[in-house]
Amino acid sequence: MARRMELNGLAVRKAAAEGLRGEEGKRRAAELVANPTDEMLEQAFDYGRYLTFQRPLGKVGRAATMLSNSSPVMKMVLPFVRTPTNLLKFSLERSPAAPLLSEWRRDFRAGGAKRDLAVARAMVGSGVGALVMELASQGLVTGNGPADEKARALMLADGWQPYSIKIGDEYLSYQRLDPFASTLGVAAGMVELQDHMTEKQREDVALLVTASVMQNLSSKTWLSGLGDLVDAVNDPGRYANSWLKRTAGSLAIPAGVAQLARTADPTLREANTVLDAVRRRVPGLSQSLPVQRDVWGRPVTSEGGVGPDIVSPVWLSTRQGDPVNNALLNADVTVPSFVRKDMTPEEYGRFREMAGATSYNDIAGLIGSPDWAAMPGDDQQEAVNKIVKAARKLAKENMGVGAGSIPPPPPGFSIPPPPPGFTIQ
Repeated sequence: MARRMELNGLAVRKAAAEGLRGEEGKRRAAELVANPTDEMLEQAFDYGRYLTFQRPLGKVGRAATMLSNSSPVMKMVLPFVRTPTNLLKFSLERSPAAPLLSEWRRDFRAGGAKRDLAVARAMVGSGVGALVMELASQGLVTGNGPADEKARALMLADGWQPYSIKIGDEYLSYQRLDPFASTLGVAAGMVELQDHMTEKQREDVALLVTASVMQNLSSKTWLSGLGDLVDAVNDPGRYANSWLKRTAGSLAIPAGVAQLARTADPTLREANTVLDAVRRRVPGLSQSLPVQRDVWGRPVTSEGGVGPDIVSPVWLSTRQGDPVNNALLNADVTVPSFVRKDMTPEEYGRFREMAGATSYNDIAGLIGSPDWAAMPGDDQQEAVNKIVKAARKLAKENMGVGAGSIPPPPPGFSIPPPPPGFTIQ
């Protein structure tokens, strides 16, 4: 289809270049389509490869392909090269960054129709990006979210969904709709990044903008393996364990089976070990794992997608419009993150559920009082921190793991008797 479309376009342009108009031009174009020149055929085949993202790669791309094929481990980390690279180029040439591509500069130097098309792609793509930025400022298109992870956690608890288009109260994900998803995600991310920034983050805004673009790229399924590996190497203490669990799970259980598990059990699950990561992808076994919880300790569930969940690339989420979440976000006040420490997964889940519910109710009472509106921003944050701290302390005490409790001795442990003349009080 793409080849035929390009061949027709070439034939019409060639007939026009020969000075033919009207019926003569139509007949000449039809002749050229029926009997194209070798040059026309080559251009048509190249355009077909362009629209299917199968154009041959340059030196860097070929080197990446060789690296991917060098070992099974690298193939696992970087399974695809040609299609992702061409997808990225497709997005870049429709942005202000188009002149960075050698192919775009080559078409621009060629002049004529090639230059016109190259300029048109960059201009139209940039215009779409500007429109998306305006829509993102109104909350109608989302990117990766704000730089402040705590503010992002509040938004997620309220039903906000990254890389989505908002229609009414519903978010429809566009993350899997490449190559257009990259343009939408980067443009929306530029706007969202500025929301709920701390003073330190405002100082590093240029670095954060770059990080937003990289985050958008690493969110792609075809680059997630490489992105996860880079994170694990740069910060093994924080990311190595999660990378190992994701890798082991994807190797052990095919994606189709994992999708069946997510469809059968829409509640998101925690994976604390490599074995848990495997179980989470198996239908019937995932329900035995602890549930993931939001900032208020509530279970996180998936609402499914447009059409059959098992094949749908468009995920859904509904904005709740919760008054507590909205009031905190409007005031740039966040909720401190949970810290697990020495709890078992079951204890940690129960702790988050109890502490989160208490925190929510007490903060709702504070927001509903006249004192809230009269407080400066710093005092509001301090008041919320005190409520959360007290709620978590109470939850630990109710669970028997408070600051003053003593854990039971291990099996077989005993205290020897005191020496003669001493007593134990």
